[in-house]
Amino acid sequence: MLRLIAAGFLAGCISLSWAQDETVVITATRFADARRDLPIGVTVITADDIRKSASSNLPDILAQFGLLQIRNLAGTQNQQIDLRGFGVTGDQNTLILIDGLRITENELESAQLSAIPLESIERIEIVRGGGAVLYGGGATGGTINIITRRGVPGETRAHALARVGGYGTVEGRAGYDRQGELFGGGLAASYEDTNGYRRNSRYRQRNALGRLEASAPEGRVYLKLGVDELRQRLPGSLTEAEIATDPKQTNTPDDWREREGVQLIVGGAKPLGRHEISADAGYRTKRSRFSLGSAFGDFAGSGDVEQWTFSPRAKLVFGRAHELVLGVDLEHWDLTSGATFAGFPSFQRTSEQSNAAVYAQANLWLGTATRLVLGAREQRMAQRLNLEFPTPTTERTSSHRLEAYEAALRHAWGAGWSSYARLGKSFRVANFDENACFSPFSCPTELLKPQTALGAELGMEYETSRVRARASVYQIDLENEIYFSPLVPPFGANINLSPTRRRGFELETLWRAVPSVDLRAALALMQAEFRSGTFGGVDVSGKTVPLVPEVLATIGASWTFAPRSRVNLTARYVGSQRFDNDQANLFRKQPDYALVDAKVEYRFRPRWDVAFEVRNLFDKRYFSYGRVDDPFAPTTFSALPEPGRAAYASLAWRLD
Repeated sequence: MLRLIAAGFLAGCISLSWAQDETVVITATRFADARRDLPIGVTVITADDIRKSASSNLPDILAQFGLLQIRNLAGTQNQQIDLRGFGVTGDQNTLILIDGLRITENELESAQLSAIPLESIERIEIVRGGGAVLYGGGATGGTINIITRRGVPGETRAHALARVGGYGTVEGRAGYDRQGELFGGGLAASYEDTNGYRRNSRYRQRNALGRLEASAPEGRVYLKLGVDELRQRLPGSLTEAEIATDPKQTNTPDDWREREGVQLIVGGAKPLGRHEISADAGYRTKRSRFSLGSAFGDFAGSGDVEQWTFSPRAKLVFGRAHELVLGVDLEHWDLTSGATFAGFPSFQRTSEQSNAAVYAQANLWLGTATRLVLGAREQRMAQRLNLEFPTPTTERTSSHRLEAYEAALRHAWGAGWSSYARLGKSFRVANFDENACFSPFSCPTELLKPQTALGAELGMEYETSRVRARASVYQIDLENEIYFSPLVPPFGANINLSPTRRRGFELETLWRAVPSVDLRAALALMQAEFRSGTFGGVDVSGKTVPLVPEVLATIGASWTFAPRSRVNLTARYVGSQRFDNDQANLFRKQPDYALVDAKVEYRFRPRWDVAFEVRNLFDKRYFSYGRVDDPFAPTTFSALPEPGRAAYASLAWRLD
């Protein structure tokens, strides 16, 4: 399988062809901009790419098209997203947005990507290593912005899709969107119910996203409302021996989790001659419940999270095409959670975090072929954590002044060649769970310090009417990285690490061999290491950070073999990596794996499509997350087995 991926990747690198790219993106400046003018690596996943995928799971689609790692930490559909190799803290170092507003959680939980109806997505923009100046903390690895569809005056769109298949999966998606000359709106909804690959892994998700909009030459205002509901059984991890015997079994037949969420976004934009002003206000609430069984009784709990945001900004245009983006970000989080063990109160926790930031980004043309971007952000953050055990009560507070900056340069050399360089500083602060403790006798006296990172990147691009390719190298040096270390006595703890470093090489290529065939290939080589530090008597200097694969590679092909028929193939390779908890690098590596997905589409009537999909075509047994049993003397591991081969059929009607 690895040889197959390597051959396809080499073909994509040698023979490239693509139409001249006029893609407009907004993530890198918070206003519309040409992708090929930006001095930073941007990957765009289109709505058609999403349709091509054999998966209806958004993290899987990101892994197939976005050159990033996903891993299943909890047996749910919302896998962890990790850009540029941050391991178990990938979620906290990869910022995920929907229409520019943060949906990355302020807890040790993955962003609820399953709550976004796929048909509501216009495109996904991935900005690697950037976003701290414009969006704040948690963007050290990069930013992923999910752009939902907006109306086009005079256009009507509608869709309906039914999908059935492996593991008792039933899925439905539907939507309608109509935009007049002045007013418009739309609604997209989805439902999925599956028994899952393993016992006690049933999953049910219901989502809806609505939009109302008024648009005119004088400006636009809009309102978006999303609701979601999740019901998830939790199969838990298995030991190495149990996986070899039966990877579908479970030791936690009664564990479960539920979640309900609401998100409201109100915003608008107004042109002022060459200038533009824009603002978004958001409110998001989430309520979750869980129950985990044990021999001594159930550990059950619930949590409520509320988030408010307000982000006004302006783009000022001067001279030939110079731009200055100015903005303010205001954000506030509230969390209340509690748990019981065997029916007795265990803890009650209340937390809050407030952020207030100002930023500026200048986009300057030093010549017709050279663009310079300079940006800076200053943010004030205040945290409060109140932990109430049966006795006593612990309260911790902290406040910090945080800074981010970025300088980037792009020069077009002619004949399709261009290069870019970027230097930037980013930060992140500990989330609610990282600052919490679960024993009144082991709570630290201070909250964790903010993490800071200095990143540098060099890149080359080649693009003509027939060719597109991007190659880059990067290095990220971190101070006070926030991380859970199992080597801290007595049971491990979230700490600020000694200095760490990430390095890597990325290559993305696209090839339209003939009008009916599209090919793509991507490769990432990653290295993550502890630069210094001793924990629990173990010197980790020069050791590899766990859960960072040495290699990521993808290849894909889409062939329209008849006027109304298309076949899509995707292969993804994830290299070997250290198991979680193996910061001392004492255990063998977690094995690599390669997955192949296939999808055949046929349009049998003008608006009707039927598709047949196969996930994990070669029935590979694998796991994306594993953990050693003893960090000081590991002998075995536990892991969450991933699904085997499964086939699906779908019927869709579309008006667009």
